[in-house]
Amino acid sequence: MDKLKESTDQSFFTSGGFRPISVGSRLREMRTERGYSIKFLAEKSGLAINTLSLIENHRTSPSVNTLEQLAKALHVSLTAFFEPVQEQPSLVYTRSGQRRTMTINGISIEDCGIDIRKHPLHPFFVTLPPGKGSCEDMVHHMGYEFVFCFSGEIRYCVEDASFTLRSGDSLFFDARRPHSWVNPTADPAAYLLLFVPEDDEEMMGEIHFGHSGSSG
Repeated sequence: MDKLKESTDQSFFTSGGFRPISVGSRLREMRTERGYSIKFLAEKSGLAINTLSLIENHRTSPSVNTLEQLAKALHVSLTAFFEPVQEQPSLVYTRSGQRRTMTINGISIEDCGIDIRKHPLHPFFVTLPPGKGSCEDMVHHMGYEFVFCFSGEIRYCVEDASFTLRSGDSLFFDARRPHSWVNPTADPAAYLLLFVPEDDEEMMGEIHFGHSGSSG
């Protein structure tokens, strides 16, 4: 029987139940609960982004000193890293207006796949204010992106090609290709953004939105 969870709380990527302890998974859970990007936590803790990525992806084990730096940055005790990571449901129903929302540089990002990790899609509903986006900063990451514009206008540049998306338009591309995105108009834009990761553990949204800013 599918596990069903109706989402009502306000922190990203938490869920009910338990699964075996993993320091990397626990670190990611605590970081995303606070709305921290991996870049922000790296700056806050004094550790390298690559170090945090390796820990979260279970490719290296952190030293006690590293855990102490992370505990200080996250304002938790050292023992918090060894508490069980909560088990995720396989089905999540979310009512309109109750999706968990993160705001990065004025960009509203609603998580449509709350609590479901290790699945083929990472869906987000994005509200992009005028002039916001990655602007001229090109980003790239593993996996694929699908963009469906509901309203307003978004300009995506994928390498040397430029695409203007308006209501009903969509774009799908290999996200390893350098790309940028911006709302070039004076009105907000709203779109569905699907990340299709190649690696179950990859958090592509943090790379994508970590470069967000303003064209002005």
